[in-house]
Amino acid sequence: MYKCNKIHTISNISEIMNFKNVITSYYKKKYNIDKLENIHLTLKNNILTEEEKLFYKNKVALFGKTDRKSCFVKYFYEIFDTDYNILYQYINFIKNEIKPLFPNEKHLIIQKTPNIRFHLPGYSNIGSRETDISKNIIGVHYDGEFGHPESELNFILPLTEMYETNSIYYEPTVNSNLNYNSYNNLKLKKDQFFQGYLNKCFHYNKINKTDITRVSFDFRIIPFSKYKNTDKLSATNKTKFILGEYYMLI
Repeated sequence: MYKCNKIHTISNISEIMNFKNVITSYYKKKYNIDKLENIHLTLKNNILTEEEKLFYKNKVALFGKTDRKSCFVKYFYEIFDTDYNILYQYINFIKNEIKPLFPNEKHLIIQKTPNIRFHLPGYSNIGSRETDISKNIIGVHYDGEFGHPESELNFILPLTEMYETNSIYYEPTVNSNLNYNSYNNLKLKKDQFFQGYLNKCFHYNKINKTDITRVSFDFRIIPFSKYKNTDKLSATNKTKFILGEYYMLI
C-alpha cells in the first residue's frame, strides 16, 4: 500500500531556481510585489480590479466550482500558454528530479499543465464541501473521488515555504481511520518536493493563519507500466485522463 509521506530534496538547486524565477518575475511585474509570499498585499491596494477583488470577498470558496477563479490562478494559465520556457522548465524538473525515482520505467505519464495554488493569509486555498465536519477542516477529499486513475501519484513543488495552516493536511496511509485533527501537516522548504498518494489518501485545507501566502505547484504522474486508457473526465477542465488530453508522455 502506498504511503503519503515522501519528501525529497532537490538535487540541482540552480536549475529549479531558474524555473521558480521565471514564474516569480511574471508576478512581480504584473502585481508590483517584492516576492510571491506577499502577493496577498495586492488586496489592499489598487493593483487588482474591483472584479478581481470580488473573489476574495469570501474567505472560503465552493469546492470544484469557484475555488479556481482567483485572478492569480487565471494569470498563471495565461503565461503558461504563451511562454514556452515555463513548459520547458517544468519538463526539465520532471526529467532531472522525478524520473530518477522510477529507474525501471522507460517513460512517465505526466499531467500536461501543472496546477498552481495561492493560499493567502485569512483564506482557504480549496473550497468547502457539504460533507466538511467543521469550518476549520475545509474541502476534505481524495482525488480518486473525481475520476483520477488509481495509479496516479501526486507531487507538490513549493515556490514559497509550506508549513502549518498555509499548507495541506493529509492522512499518512490509505484508510488510516485517523481523526482529521491527527493528519500530517505537510512542511516543505523551497529546496524540497513532496511525493504522495493523494489519489486515495484524504487531505484538506485550513484557513491560513500564517503571515505569508503559500504558492506551490502540484501535478500528477503515472508510471508508464501502470497507465491504462479511460473514458473518465477531469472535473476541472473536462479533458479525458488519457495521453494527448490530461496527460503527456516523457
